[in-house]
Amino acid sequence: MDTDLSEPHGSHQITYEDRYSSLGVLFYSIAASDRSVVQVELKAFQDMVTQHWMATDPTLDEAGVASVRYMDIAFDEAHRSGMGAEEAFATFEADLLREPDRYDAWTRDLILRTADAIAQASAGVNTSEAKFIGRLQRLLGRS
Repeated sequence: MDTDLSEPHGSHQITYEDRYSSLGVLFYSIAASDRSVVQVELKAFQDMVTQHWMATDPTLDEAGVASVRYMDIAFDEAHRSGMGAEEAFATFEADLLREPDRYDAWTRDLILRTADAIAQASAGVNTSEAKFIGRLQRLLGRS
């Protein structure tokens, strides 16, 4: 299966790894917005990846790893490194502003559904999560 989903963008090739890593950091920012990532948020994220993202993009990388698993890798790395939620969100925002057409309308909706699932997982959406989701909606042109 051909896994080269890269597109030219200036002198840099934007790859599925870039896209999914950026999303992993974004979803981490939602979970970490209240300064802690709890197990139910992680499970909600993993469920969305398995049930929705993998169904959308079944491609594999050269090592046979599902392309969307780069979201998991980036989420875990951001969590392990103690990245702040603001920094994580800013990373996604910069990536999106650098490549505004990175995601089509359907994918933007799936991004918001995933963010909402993470926020809803732990006793509903709290104030911190609501602020991040509001910013995300505006950034994605969905407010």
